[in-house]
Amino acid sequence: MFVTSFVTILPAMGSNIISSDTTKKSSVKLTDSRPNRPIFNNVIPNDFESFMFKMASIKSSLPVNKNDILKSVRNNFSNTSAEQLKPIDNVKIYPNPVSDQINLSYTLKKETNVNIKILDVLGNEVLLLLSKKVGAGEQINTFYLDSKLNSGFYFIRLTTDSDSIIKRISVL
Repeated sequence: MFVTSFVTILPAMGSNIISSDTTKKSSVKLTDSRPNRPIFNNVIPNDFESFMFKMASIKSSLPVNKNDILKSVRNNFSNTSAEQLKPIDNVKIYPNPVSDQINLSYTLKKETNVNIKILDVLGNEVLLLLSKKVGAGEQINTFYLDSKLNSGFYFIRLTTDSDSIIKRISVL
């Protein structure tokens, strides 16, 4: 009964209450009346080349040729070899959790100085495991802890001349 009376009253109330026209949008334009208001340039470059051109011209403050910039960027990326990017690879620590012996295997791209340290959670050096010059290739090291560490979480930091890798271990 209530539903039928509501349906009969609704059209009589007029079309101001419910409007089925969702395409009408009211827009309010606001103006900023501050005397020193900031002015933003909303032009954002869509491509990398125009971005690099603008950055290089800002940096050098000289007129720069767009093609010269692109050539130098491409040459810098093509001249970097895999040795320079990642001298340490395939670092594995086993067994983890550790009790009295830890095995560490890794691969070096070239001969370099290697430091292997055990750090506590705060980053303090707890134990120096290895510090010497190591040849290129796959390396497997075994270290006996002999209860030098209390049980808990530690980090092993393997550092070369140009790279550092940190792995987490758990000591029982």
